[in-house]
Amino acid sequence: MKQYRLIINVDAEADLKIASDWYASQKEGLDQDFIQEIEKSIYRIQDNPKQFAYIKKQIRMSIVKRFPYGIYFYNTAEIINVFAIFHFSRNPKVLQKRLKTTIKKKYDL
Repeated sequence: MKQYRLIINVDAEADLKIASDWYASQKEGLDQDFIQEIEKSIYRIQDNPKQFAYIKKQIRMSIVKRFPYGIYFYNTAEIINVFAIFHFSRNPKVLQKRLKTTIKKKYDL
């Protein structure tokens, strides 16, 4: 099985922190459940990133079980780069802006 180096960028880390804090404020332990499901999704991504459909150019998305979040990433031969952990009810324009920025950086446009 191929091993990829995982990069979780600062925007995705901020997404995770905000969501985790919110779940912690809703119910004791829910933040840990959320983080556990995120970790499971990331393991699935690392195991086989190609199992996830393209949503735009080379960007793929994994749906997090139990929680209304998608993990947005792209991969190269060596690297998986997670750039967003995004709630499905958030303003899609925020995600679109991040997608454009990520694609621009990735392709040096």
